[in-house]
Amino acid sequence: MSELVVRNARLVFPHAGVVEGEVGVSGGRIDAVGKDLGRGDREVDVHGALVGPGVVDPHTHVGIYRPAEEDARTESECAVRGGVTTMVTYWRVGEPYTDGLVEYGRAFPAFRARLEGRMHTDYAVNLGMLTRAHLAEVPDLVRNEGVTTLKYFAHYEGRADIGRDLDAGYFYSLAEAVARLRAEVPAVRLSVHSEDPYIVREATDREKQRGGIDLEAYRRSRPEVAEAVAIARLGETALATGAPVYLPHVSSALGYARAAEYVARGADLTIETSLHYLTLTSDSPAGLLAKVNPAVRRTEDVESLWAAVARGGLRCIGSDHASNLRREKTELWSAKPAFAGTGLLLPLLFEEGVVRRRLLSPESLWGILAENNAKAHGLFPRKGTLAPGADADLVVVEKLANPRRVTAELVHSAADYSPYEGRELHYAPTRTFVRGELVADESGVRSPGTGTYLRRPLGPG
Repeated sequence: MSELVVRNARLVFPHAGVVEGEVGVSGGRIDAVGKDLGRGDREVDVHGALVGPGVVDPHTHVGIYRPAEEDARTESECAVRGGVTTMVTYWRVGEPYTDGLVEYGRAFPAFRARLEGRMHTDYAVNLGMLTRAHLAEVPDLVRNEGVTTLKYFAHYEGRADIGRDLDAGYFYSLAEAVARLRAEVPAVRLSVHSEDPYIVREATDREKQRGGIDLEAYRRSRPEVAEAVAIARLGETALATGAPVYLPHVSSALGYARAAEYVARGADLTIETSLHYLTLTSDSPAGLLAKVNPAVRRTEDVESLWAAVARGGLRCIGSDHASNLRREKTELWSAKPAFAGTGLLLPLLFEEGVVRRRLLSPESLWGILAENNAKAHGLFPRKGTLAPGADADLVVVEKLANPRRVTAELVHSAADYSPYEGRELHYAPTRTFVRGELVADESGVRSPGTGTYLRRPLGPG
């Protein structure tokens, strides 16, 4: 007998299909999937709703603009109420996260301690490599700390306050270090924020001289060619070193085309885009609230990225979630980049990709948000699948009797705005389970602070 049986579900199997059935859960894991599973100690009847594996958000920023212990509570609540059961958060030392560019041997345990007992989701951490000391720490971080994604910030090159050691030589050495660990830890990845800093500097100076004040001016200040140039360097380095690469937040048709060329040439390159590059443009009514790096683009870029998602070239989608306040985004050049999005990752992409555009089926959407995202981050098959032995991370999605409009309150972030305000949703997550425990439903968070750190790659036990 299972400890929990979820009944009368339309089970969403990523990349496979939707089948009527039941899920049995014991000890925090799925122990059976099928029909007529028998009675459980607890039973939940979902009355024909979709039930899929919990979403893995591969791109969040917990603690970037607010204390990490505060962000952990509020932003992971935003996540679970939107069907996200695993958050992969990028973190680094240095401003605005910490006061100095200290070594991770000291800083990383302290960061994890600030999240302990506060996260509603399970979570993994990707670390930013900024100094020569960090480069020396790579083997230990991968082998002993369970960090399988190491990030390079191309756009910080030339910044003495952050990127004092960052240049093409450092990048090449980091790629070599990652490549050397590949045979031992196949899940290891080099992640690269790909914008050429010198093109951005020149374009930004021009826009400031012109008096640019809007989102379109910001797009011009971080032009598509800056993304493409940085991706070309990344692609050549990946081919030369054999480093497996995760390319986050590709924003433009040009950037994607350049990345796809290197995939075709044999680079081990997994391409991610973000929710906002599929749903916002530089003429968005959200204005400066939609400022983010890289910048949101034009309608033709949105359409090109959706076409790449539909044909499977864009393998992963994340939120690039970061919580800040409306009062911090009132003037273009000083406004903090990024905004809250993790709780909207599933419902907005379901609305846009499945309901409105009809480019995706439920199983293909879950294939991206659950299976692909989990595989790219050393979390599969414990995460991202409906299969016996997997963690019982489940999200129930129902069709709403009346459409629901996005508001800041609906997002449940500490942010007091959303650039998606006014968007209409016809489907929404109504229950979220993490390892078999109901953590959120329509009434709110039910089981707070039970999320655990995921030491990657996840083993079977």
